[in-house]
Amino acid sequence: MPALSEFGTRYPFHPYPTGWFAAEFSDQLAPKEVRPIKYFGRELVIWRTEEGKAVIADAHCPHLGAHLGYDGKVEGDTLICPFHAWGFGSAGKCVHVPYTKQIPPRAVLNVWPVVERSGIIWFWHDLDGRAPLFDMPVFDETRRLPNTGFERMHDDFGGPHPQDVMENAVDFGHFPGVHSTGRASANGKIRIDGHRFMSPIKVLPSGHVDPNDDTPPLSFIDAEVIGGGFVRIESYGPMLPGLKTITFVSGTPVDETLTHYRVKTYIEKSDDCPFTDEQIAEIDRVSVEVTKKEQYSDGKIWPHKAYVDRPMLSAVDGPFNLYREWYAQYHPRVAAAQVAAE
Repeated sequence: MPALSEFGTRYPFHPYPTGWFAAEFSDQLAPKEVRPIKYFGRELVIWRTEEGKAVIADAHCPHLGAHLGYDGKVEGDTLICPFHAWGFGSAGKCVHVPYTKQIPPRAVLNVWPVVERSGIIWFWHDLDGRAPLFDMPVFDETRRLPNTGFERMHDDFGGPHPQDVMENAVDFGHFPGVHSTGRASANGKIRIDGHRFMSPIKVLPSGHVDPNDDTPPLSFIDAEVIGGGFVRIESYGPMLPGLKTITFVSGTPVDETLTHYRVKTYIEKSDDCPFTDEQIAEIDRVSVEVTKKEQYSDGKIWPHKAYVDRPMLSAVDGPFNLYREWYAQYHPRVAAAQVAAE
């Protein structure tokens, strides 16, 4: 078993980074639904108003501590406590106490910043409680094909730090080692733009691992890590002209020992795509089947690996150090003693 760091984990940095993280898939939270969730070691409640707004807040009622995620109810914009029926609006403020008109002014829930993009409910985490340091990007999805791809949450991949999960974006060697492809290498320069780290990759067909092999690439991958919480991947290749697979991966820490790994995919189609709808449906079916299996190819590694702070890299490994230097901005600047006191 890997030795524990001063933070009580296998990693030499705080387990809860800063960024936008996936809390749930949009279609898994119906209007008026209320549910308990736990992330970043904190008990939370997620609900959707009657008008469709997703809300995440600290779980316990400031009145007498009932957990709002268990048997709480939604009426309009308001979450009703199951204990004394105090009502909290989507901004967190108590708006109703059934047995008095005098509402305590400090009766306010801590509501977390939430946005919905690409069929995922995202929420902002920062250990210091800072407002979002950057907006959740809005992606152009006009070419998205409905009813393609899949979504899944894994709770069976252990507790990898989000940095570790997204490090695959620069780990060229893991493509043939884990995914049975040919050699993978950079397809251009790494680009860094503030909170965005962009890694273009080209992948050769299976069996082609010689550095001098000039076989045309099987596929191209444009991986973009955004903040400390997720990566967006565009995959395309010469064998499937006019089609592009979009993949979102987010690793959201439940606590120091468990990370919820969420993956969501779909297909985009260009105007000059030569495939019929029936052909695309079959391509999607095969792609989904393969991609679901490949999640376990990565996931089976994380529960057992150690974090190597100073890896012994080969000359053709990806830019690990550049990625880690960039990601370091999302590590909270806290001492281990403070973590132990939390």
